[in-house]
Amino acid sequence: MAYHPSYVGKNLIETVDISPFTVETRDSIADSERLRSGQTLVQALHTLGFVKVTGHGINKDEIQDALAWTKKLFDLPYEDKMKAPHPPGRMPHRGYSGIGKEKVYSPADVEANRAAGNTPQELRKVSDFKESYEIGSEHDPVQQNIWLPNDVLPNFRIRMTALYQRLLSVSDVLLKAISVGLGLNSQEHAALAKLISGRHCQLRLLHYPAISKDRLQNDLVARLPTHTDWGTFTIMFQDGGGGLELKNPKSQEFLHAEPEDGTFILNIGDMLQRFTNDYLVSAQHRVSVPKADTVPTVGIPARYSIPFFTAPDFSHVVATLPRFITNENPAKYEPVKFDEYGLSVSKHQYQEGEL
Repeated sequence: MAYHPSYVGKNLIETVDISPFTVETRDSIADSERLRSGQTLVQALHTLGFVKVTGHGINKDEIQDALAWTKKLFDLPYEDKMKAPHPPGRMPHRGYSGIGKEKVYSPADVEANRAAGNTPQELRKVSDFKESYEIGSEHDPVQQNIWLPNDVLPNFRIRMTALYQRLLSVSDVLLKAISVGLGLNSQEHAALAKLISGRHCQLRLLHYPAISKDRLQNDLVARLPTHTDWGTFTIMFQDGGGGLELKNPKSQEFLHAEPEDGTFILNIGDMLQRFTNDYLVSAQHRVSVPKADTVPTVGIPARYSIPFFTAPDFSHVVATLPRFITNENPAKYEPVKFDEYGLSVSKHQYQEGEL
């Protein structure tokens, strides 16, 4: 049985079926079904910023296969994983990062630690107990992939390149559903479509190692602190152990994203929030570590997950769509170049000179 930490709001995350956008339907009913599905999706994203998605066309075997490859990767000896090391610093964001090397944080965390004078050091007083492997498009002109030698993990590159393309195609379907749900015209849809570039999305493989009860009792340990994603939106697959929690922006309670076969979590990122002037909410989320007195003697098990982050080209300027600016809801955001925004919110993620 999977272990779940204590949480509130179980099973309150809405599930939306987008199959009208992925399954051939008779023309007489296709438009109405797509409209209903798109509007339901958008309403859920407007309310919470996240939703469970079904009917996306990725079958259970594909998901399990991707998670199995993730486990194969992280089961490798450390010296083998380091044959594809993440370079020092935050760019390029590719290859393998060992446990505790990346630090995820929020703007609130930066502000809270600013007075101490050494923000990066203060943020890292509690490290993120995870390891990761970052993969992008093979055609990305800014960040090139860093692959393991094929003899270390045969066919890994082929499988992950195919998975990237598969999730990119699903992202295009989601973008169409969001466009229909928002009622965008062709010109507005074209502006929305620029928020996803096939060259600049990111596939991430994640492993959160098991943590003993003794370590939980004696050390400061974090898995993934509360944060938002700074791209357009994120598709998230997780193993049966779960652990992902998303924050209800109205009640401020964290809702546990209970794993369900055939679904993934979709959460809005900062670019889509800016594009819609806060109509769609960038979701705060975390992978929490429970209190030691609430876990079994054996501690908490390992966790594997696969997020796919969608994003525009680095040079793209993201501006709020005029339809979302009114006298009652004036513009909240200045246009911003995506790479400049990314630098401003992630500059402390990696320490220079550290692998």
